[in-house]
Amino acid sequence: MRTKISAFVVTYNRAAMLPTCLRGIGFADEVIVVDKSSTDDTPAVATGLADRVLIVPWTPTVEETRAYALAQCAHDWIVFLDDDECLSAEASQFLDNELQEPRADIYALPLRHYILGEHDERAYYWPEHHVRCFRRGAVEFGPTVHAGMTMKSDRVMKVSPDAGACIHHLSHPDVASWIERTNRYTARRDRVRVEQDGLSLVAFAHARIDYWLERTRDPNPDGYPAAVALLRAIYDMVDRLKSWEDTRGKDGATLFAEARARLDAARAAIQPRKPGGSATPPIFRRRPG
Repeated sequence: MRTKISAFVVTYNRAAMLPTCLRGIGFADEVIVVDKSSTDDTPAVATGLADRVLIVPWTPTVEETRAYALAQCAHDWIVFLDDDECLSAEASQFLDNELQEPRADIYALPLRHYILGEHDERAYYWPEHHVRCFRRGAVEFGPTVHAGMTMKSDRVMKVSPDAGACIHHLSHPDVASWIERTNRYTARRDRVRVEQDGLSLVAFAHARIDYWLERTRDPNPDGYPAAVALLRAIYDMVDRLKSWEDTRGKDGATLFAEARARLDAARAAIQPRKPGGSATPPIFRRRPG
């Protein structure tokens, strides 16, 4: 007899994507959606496809909410997805079959990233495995960005990328969405930061570009794999610059306030003042003709 499994998805403003995401985990005995106070039709969409929809306050990353979502699950086996992910048909069938007689406590599936709208197996990101199914107690969720899971069991199965069982990750349709997420994730104090290796800022930037380009399997320097490698390097560079900004110990808003005060003081020193004490604003007249 197949053991029962709970599924959860943490979501925010994913009304268009959510149906595909939830259909992939439709084999689960319980489907829970935790909505981070969406402002679009996401709650209504989720209500039609999930067993329970729970509304929580918005947070900028998913890590803060996964532990809460896990606590709502009734069964001892868990499958979970981010709201921009969906299981392939083969992955749904694979996990459903595995629950008849599980061979592991944790299952890591290949993740097929779609960056700039497409997936390319020549790019740096393939194949990359992510844990998305586990026995309760085998995985612990934490709040750290990009290190929010701790594995408590060594009985881990990495599913072969050749089996067709995978996660489709429809993450970044364009460069703008990559930059937005880069800024949001690197703004978190509790995050995994890229190793600096004692390099200067400039040397670090060159090293990260080389690092990701070396992981591509396409020699074209103007091709798609090169473009997404540069995007990945940009994330590392922004992360490093924000760390540098922290150690610099200067607050830009305070510095701007000081600059405004100096400008106002200089202007007040040379402008005549009205009887009431305020500086007389300049008079602009339209030129005749």
